[in-house]
Amino acid sequence: MINKPILQGTHNTRELGGYPLEEGMQTRKNRFLRSDSLCGITLEDRQLLKHKGLSLVIDLRSQYEQEQSPDPKLSVPHLSFPLLDQLNSGMSAAGFPSNMGAVYIGLLDHSQDTLCGVFEAMAETEGCILFHCSAGKDRTGVTAMLLLDLAGAEEALIIEDYAASAFNLYPHLQDQMEMLQKMGVKDPDALLGSPKSNMIRTLEHLRKMYGTAEKYLRKIGVSDAKIEVLKASLQERVE
Repeated sequence: MINKPILQGTHNTRELGGYPLEEGMQTRKNRFLRSDSLCGITLEDRQLLKHKGLSLVIDLRSQYEQEQSPDPKLSVPHLSFPLLDQLNSGMSAAGFPSNMGAVYIGLLDHSQDTLCGVFEAMAETEGCILFHCSAGKDRTGVTAMLLLDLAGAEEALIIEDYAASAFNLYPHLQDQMEMLQKMGVKDPDALLGSPKSNMIRTLEHLRKMYGTAEKYLRKIGVSDAKIEVLKASLQERVE
């Protein structure tokens, strides 16, 4: 069972906790939240985040996106690690990718310094960490994939967690669909959806080029000590 959205003012804020791992373990609850844009959160949402022990917000959006829709002040540190996904940065249709799987592979291969900063910040922060982009699907999806793989989650679960974004977002995407069509994009679904094939392709690339998320993080510069801290913080025993 894939975790459902938990906030009223967002469409795709979800727990990474509670997923089954081997040997009676599960991913730790109230440790990582993946999310879309936070600009619409309600007072009740703020209270829920406080109850979960929110201690850090990591914004993966471009500077342009952050200026267009600034994050609300949540009385916790806010770190910016811009990742470009070729979709939300004001590009023309000619600059759009044909599918997002290639973009995810590009992030793994060409945004390693930024991703190193993201995971170092996570390892250095206790409590609940919320990381997000605009839709909570692409840049957030790659980050969630690496966390779940580091935790030891099965690939099938990682793929299902990714694929759930389209279900959560689709009712709210009509305006974007129409905009992309007007810009000449023939298949908006390929960019705005989250078909399993995107994550399958990304995981295949991860395995072929790096092996595992742990080996990937080590290669991009995250220290062994921080990887171990992060891995331990991702797991808890099922009660």
